[in-house]
Amino acid sequence: MNSRKVRLISPYPITHRFKVQDEFVGKSLLEMMVTRFPFRAETEWEKRIHNGRVGLNEESVTPDVLLKKSDSVFHHNPKVIEPSVPDEIEILQETNDWIAVFKPAPLPMHPGGRYFKNTLTAMLEDMGYADLKIVHRLDAVTSGIVLFAKTKAFAQRAMTEFAEGRVQKTYFAEVSGVPEEDSVIINTPIKRKTGFVFESNTDLTNAKPAETTFTVVERKEESAIIKCEPKTGRTHQIRLHLEHWGYPIIDDPIYGINGDKTSKKAQKTAISLVNAGLVIERLRVGVGLDRKSH
Repeated sequence: MNSRKVRLISPYPITHRFKVQDEFVGKSLLEMMVTRFPFRAETEWEKRIHNGRVGLNEESVTPDVLLKKSDSVFHHNPKVIEPSVPDEIEILQETNDWIAVFKPAPLPMHPGGRYFKNTLTAMLEDMGYADLKIVHRLDAVTSGIVLFAKTKAFAQRAMTEFAEGRVQKTYFAEVSGVPEEDSVIINTPIKRKTGFVFESNTDLTNAKPAETTFTVVERKEESAIIKCEPKTGRTHQIRLHLEHWGYPIIDDPIYGINGDKTSKKAQKTAISLVNAGLVIERLRVGVGLDRKSH
């Protein structure tokens, strides 16, 4: 059994502050905390509000207080114990304008939820790469290539390329089942269902358009390796479109076979999905991974 390098952080105190999102204006503080952070039970959030660890505008409030757009929410944790993460970041390519790294999984991109110091950006800062600009994202449970900008000018140009669909992205996934088709295009729209769980169906309202091309690379007895080429970049897009096709990622805890879509169970393990290729021709960016090396 191969051992992995692991990063551990000593417990520390922290206070998170954030603004109220439009969808929670007029709703109670308790409802927002339960919806946004479902990995803690409603009774636990209610307790934290009552004891003053969660409040509004630096003041204690009741769980049923209704939120306004101007409110600032705080959440104080006197002893944060972050989950360990793999310490396996690799620098793949670097120029004066950008850097491409290999992100292992499970590892979140940036601070949020249960993670603050055990994140890709924080770990890169510890490696001497401070003030990098995020131009795209990978799910915490997805591994592979991540591109960062070193300058604001390059960040703006790169984000424009992503937004206008001119970035060639190539992922590989292992799925449950063996497709008969050699290739297929899935273009069902995507929207948030609850918490960190999304859904993709043709009959959704207020959903965002999405499109992914899938090509079978290798067929096994009960699974297959699929090349995934997303034209758009929606949250969980590849995972959702593979599920919609009928061949979900083999170890996906949400959209896989018998997946948990309650949004109450935190994602803690890597899934068989790797971002293995990223090309931005206009910016002369071209980064690739050997499919079998990561």
